[in-house]
Amino acid sequence: MKKAITIYLSFVLLLALCMQGCKQGVSVNNELVPPAGVAVEKVAIDTMNLANPFVIYDNVKDIYYMTGDGGFLWRSSDMHVWEGPFDILRPAKASWIGEDAVVTSPEIHKYKGRYYYMATFTRPDVVIDTVAGRPVYRTACEIFVSDEITGPYEQLTAETPLLVPDYKAVHPTFCEDELNVGYLIYNYAAEQSGNATVQIIRLGKRLDVQIGEPYIMFRASQNVWSSAVAEDGKKSFSPIMRAPFMFDTRGGELGILFDTEIDGESAIGVAYTEKDHGLNGPWHIEQEPLLTGNVGGPMLFKDYDGTLVMALHKDTIVGGVKKSIPQFMKMDSQFDKLKVKGHYKF
Repeated sequence: MKKAITIYLSFVLLLALCMQGCKQGVSVNNELVPPAGVAVEKVAIDTMNLANPFVIYDNVKDIYYMTGDGGFLWRSSDMHVWEGPFDILRPAKASWIGEDAVVTSPEIHKYKGRYYYMATFTRPDVVIDTVAGRPVYRTACEIFVSDEITGPYEQLTAETPLLVPDYKAVHPTFCEDELNVGYLIYNYAAEQSGNATVQIIRLGKRLDVQIGEPYIMFRASQNVWSSAVAEDGKKSFSPIMRAPFMFDTRGGELGILFDTEIDGESAIGVAYTEKDHGLNGPWHIEQEPLLTGNVGGPMLFKDYDGTLVMALHKDTIVGGVKKSIPQFMKMDSQFDKLKVKGHYKF
């Protein structure tokens, strides 16, 4: 009788824990679960509304995983139909992020056998600065870690922010050098600086602290083809520069993708440096944009057969509502330069 009662109580406790995990919308026993109150669905890529899509391919399981603004995870076996959303982030209770932070421009990178989820977090209830009479809300990059691509991802920095709290740092990405030292690359936002910069900072062995001071790789004002129109009708360079993503060309150069704007429409550009120069450059922005037409949030990955693909979003109006539609472009990085070959064929 006592044994039966013990088994029953154990079952009740296990059930309660499972229900608690599902209620919070987090993974239970590494199983993917949706956010609380949201149903899992299957959606074609060209009908999704997802800005800053980031794709990582698991060649062992032959599954693609995609994240984007909102911080949720999607999965697909063919890159065309995606299943989700799944809730995978676990912010620390002591963190400045809180429960209602807005998650944008996330990425997932594998480093020393673990997976690191990095994203921009914004607290719309916390003002850190005022520029031209407009509030600048607390916005910074943070990093989460998991042993699996699917999470759950635990926050690395709980009580101490990764970056300086009174700077608006956005769009984090990651790279490592030939000694496997990890670096965070991000934008110091134009809303606060007036001239956005792409910056790099060395990270500690666990990627949980910054080492030294950030180094400016290049500025928005160095881009000759971007443009913005002021209220008085005068044109100037666009101070906006977002979404850096680093890559290697087959010709031996380092490249960084970014997006900016041309007269109010977003466009994608690229900067290069010789690999022998290292991460600090000097970096040279190409004289022409790589892709135009209200596109942004570029990143590169390889599909199941090694084809180089660029994921991005295209802003468009559907039924009177602005949406960011994810798109895939087939790319080539031969002869030192990145080239767009056309839309990816599923």
